[in-house]
Amino acid sequence: MEEIYEMNGRMKLAVEMIEGCEAFAAIIPEVRTNFVYSKESPKDKHDVLAVEGRITIVGGAPHASGPSKFGASSHMARFLIHIHEVYPSIRAGINFANNPDLVRFLEDYCRQKDWSLIQIDRSREPDDIKEEEEASMPWKAGEVIRLSAGKAPRMAYESGAVGKEPVTVLLGEDPIEVAREVCELANAYRAYSNPSPIIGKVRSEVLNQLLSGNLGAPSDKLIVPPQAGVDAGVIDIGNDNVLIIAEDPTFTLPGLPLEFLGWVAVHIGASDIAVMGVRPQFMTYSLLVPPGTSDADLKRLICSVNSAAKDLNITIVGGHTCYYPGITSPMIGGITVFSIAPKGSYVTPKGARPGDDVLVTKGPAIEASGVLAVLHREKIASIYGQNLADSAAKLCDRITVVEDARLAMEAGGVSAMHDATEGGVMGALFEVADASDVGMEIDESKIILPEEVRAVCEFFDIDSMNAISEGSLIITAQPDHSEAIMGSLQAHGIACTVVGKVIADRSVRTIKRRDGRAEELAAPEQDSFWPVFFKS
Repeated sequence: MEEIYEMNGRMKLAVEMIEGCEAFAAIIPEVRTNFVYSKESPKDKHDVLAVEGRITIVGGAPHASGPSKFGASSHMARFLIHIHEVYPSIRAGINFANNPDLVRFLEDYCRQKDWSLIQIDRSREPDDIKEEEEASMPWKAGEVIRLSAGKAPRMAYESGAVGKEPVTVLLGEDPIEVAREVCELANAYRAYSNPSPIIGKVRSEVLNQLLSGNLGAPSDKLIVPPQAGVDAGVIDIGNDNVLIIAEDPTFTLPGLPLEFLGWVAVHIGASDIAVMGVRPQFMTYSLLVPPGTSDADLKRLICSVNSAAKDLNITIVGGHTCYYPGITSPMIGGITVFSIAPKGSYVTPKGARPGDDVLVTKGPAIEASGVLAVLHREKIASIYGQNLADSAAKLCDRITVVEDARLAMEAGGVSAMHDATEGGVMGALFEVADASDVGMEIDESKIILPEEVRAVCEFFDIDSMNAISEGSLIITAQPDHSEAIMGSLQAHGIACTVVGKVIADRSVRTIKRRDGRAEELAAPEQDSFWPVFFKS
């Protein structure tokens, strides 16, 4: 009797888990879902607990049609009993839908789980088995056992037969385990079938395809054209001079004063020129605000842009200011920063060469950690303490690489620079390697990881290497100049380390993660900061 009470209790919890998993509704088959849990050494279906009436869909969510009872299932109960005879650890199972798209998903999903995915080919089923009452289920169980190769099966699906809806079966030791696994699977399949739209920058490969052939009238004066990962364009203006020009948008951040928008807009725009190895000189900007914005707030914004530009010795030469109904908070629709410099005085992210050292300043996720700390200071303080929360929020003051780039260029030996904006340090490293058509070998353990960054990224469960990091500068340089570059930066309070090498083989772009895993160095599909930020 004690076993029955325990089984009913575990089955009740498992069914509640499934009823709470909305994603599972999408994979409930037309025949509805059987969920079963057997006693040890069951003799027949009366030793198997199952949901009476199966699991159906009510209001778009999974719903058990009735309570769990012994003997409530025939087909799944008999299937489970035959599997249990060979693999006694298997005592629970659930069935769900089957279709070609789901099978494609399961092939990769099971590979990641290190599960075998067994296909039951109903075309192999003998005619005499098909014709005999209740003989198909033992045959299907026998196929699973035959194909399991001595390892307890976890997942099997059937190809279906005439008049039979094909289903998939997930097996396990316990109904709570099976419920947890099938809910995880259902959520993963929903994400696979209906991926969330990408937030942030267009992926490099997509952007380069879109730009190809769409750059207006050609000009022999255009030296460095638009390209993913290249921060600014370069135009030959004669007299051995070039015009270097870049543009960026920025918007207000909740929890930060209006003045911060002006400061960060100027520094983000100026950083794109600074990484080209020259001093930012001129700028224009478009200030877009909601209707009803007060003159006092407009003045605060315009004065903050002016103050930041003066600090960097940048001259404002034009722009646009307006009220737009579609704007819900003040934003800089575009800041254009440009400089005139002698030919040959600049670098680009396309300049990395085999043998160069790769250096990174400040560490990853500088912008992401600072912004999230401002938005969630109290929550972070409750876990990590007020001092760390305040220190993390102050990372917003470091969202600039103007000084980093100037000091690196003055130290000499720089071949390429790039700021780690959307896609983070990981994306920026990839963009330099891709733009320069080289390989790269990176050791993440050599990248500085500030305690504030570690804590914020841990709190929000985001990968610091894939999170927006305006403020982190990627530098490639001749090895005999690396010490001078690091020394100059560190003398001005900017931490910097050598984190890897540029290599000739472009097919080798790898990063050794802090836990020792080797990964491909690639731009992330989605910056891990944006979903958390917009949810906030």
